[in-house]
Amino acid sequence: MANGTRVSFTNVSKRFRTPKGGWYQALSELNLDIEPGQFVALVGPTGCGKSTALTLLAGLEQPSIGNVEVNRKIVTDIDTSTGFVFQHDSTFPWMNVYNNIAAGPKFRKLLEFDSLVKSWIAKVGLTGFESNFPHQLSGGMKKRVALAQCLINEPSLLLLDEPFSALDVQTRAIMTDELMTLWETNRSTVVFVTHDLEEAIALADRVIVLTAGPARVKADFLIDLPRPRKARDIRFDKHFLEIYQGIWKVLRDEVDIAYQRQLLAPAKGNAK
Repeated sequence: MANGTRVSFTNVSKRFRTPKGGWYQALSELNLDIEPGQFVALVGPTGCGKSTALTLLAGLEQPSIGNVEVNRKIVTDIDTSTGFVFQHDSTFPWMNVYNNIAAGPKFRKLLEFDSLVKSWIAKVGLTGFESNFPHQLSGGMKKRVALAQCLINEPSLLLLDEPFSALDVQTRAIMTDELMTLWETNRSTVVFVTHDLEEAIALADRVIVLTAGPARVKADFLIDLPRPRKARDIRFDKHFLEIYQGIWKVLRDEVDIAYQRQLLAPAKGNAK
């Protein structure tokens, strides 16, 4: 049985004030339903609004129009049942590995958490590094700390904003498999933002293609690859390549639109 939560975007639009006093439209009439326990990847051109969708789900921002719901309740604030792993390093630099991972249980005032923390340190392969501080760890190790720091709280909704983008190719592949293994243990609902289409297909149950900003759903692909998966191996599967080609045909048009806008932007900025 799935342990995750149901997620729903209903006619969601979001705009922000620009430094010059104008408005920037990030999302426009976004409609999306995610079933409990699904692993969903959002892909789209740079700047299309993928990360904005996550901040709305996390309660860090509110939509300008429409509703964002988790378990049929409108999201109005940050919820402790939601976990967020950010693109950039989110570990506490003044805490060692043990205390970073113990931060959540301490905040929740759990009386007995030592064995829980140690078990998560072991799960992410950091036994022996408990006393190390973030600056003493590699990029991949710091990302393991961030995952354990989040997953130890057993979030029913897990939001991941390009968590592996700063890693080298080999470490990224390893971390992708580790994330898959950790997710298989509790099947929380996951919304995963990435620019890497291969990564999206390897991980997800569904890949949602968003339009060049303002974002709305352009296509919704079911990824019918068997589980459990090894991301490093599944990429060579014939069906994987067929899925990739199908999604890329749809995504490519939006990438081209975003690229053309970037080319035109300087010219508009210099226009008199």
